[in-house]
Amino acid sequence: MREVSWADAQEALQSIRTQVFIEEQGIDPSDEWDPADQDAIHMLAQHGNTAVGCARILDLKKIGRMAVIREIRHRNVGSKLLRFAVTRIQEAGNMPTLGAQIGAIGFYASHGFLPEGPIFDDAGIPHRTMTLTGDHKKTLMPLDSKSLRFDTPDLLVAIEPKTSQKKMRIAIPRLSDEDASWLTPRLCCYASSHGANTLILQIPEGEVQFPLELPDNF
Repeated sequence: MREVSWADAQEALQSIRTQVFIEEQGIDPSDEWDPADQDAIHMLAQHGNTAVGCARILDLKKIGRMAVIREIRHRNVGSKLLRFAVTRIQEAGNMPTLGAQIGAIGFYASHGFLPEGPIFDDAGIPHRTMTLTGDHKKTLMPLDSKSLRFDTPDLLVAIEPKTSQKKMRIAIPRLSDEDASWLTPRLCCYASSHGANTLILQIPEGEVQFPLELPDNF
């Protein structure tokens, strides 16, 4: 994983984005390539000598053009790219934001991003703005294929969601009010984007249920 410029890595970046956005998703090349690439900060992931993933940062705050080639997906490359970009933005003192394809909202929610505002069209694909708000020292990210990791300066806990009949049940330990207020909306977003219409949090005091938006409403 490394930071590159468009001038230094244009061929590799174009190859990845052509495979993912133009060939797989059918985006028109005129929508994919724009002048912003020249001044953007680019992130490049490699597997051996092969370029396998990329992302770019605009204005030191907006993450975009995140792509991982089909053959290397589900190997945590996307998560590493996103965390790399988030760290770069936070080091500059800014709040990370992005425009997520509707189908990827769950992925970004599992890393702590929250959706805001209406759905909008970008290159013919529905998107929604998402922002990583709150304490940047708190993170929520995939731990493995079946669980999440909630991490704060004082707490590290594995969370194992269980979904049955449109209800997602998650057991969490006793949290401070501050940690609970940060974590709960992100778990709601995560559960909704995974097809649940109700999130049930099992806490030391009992259970709390949250009715959720249907994923189609994102």
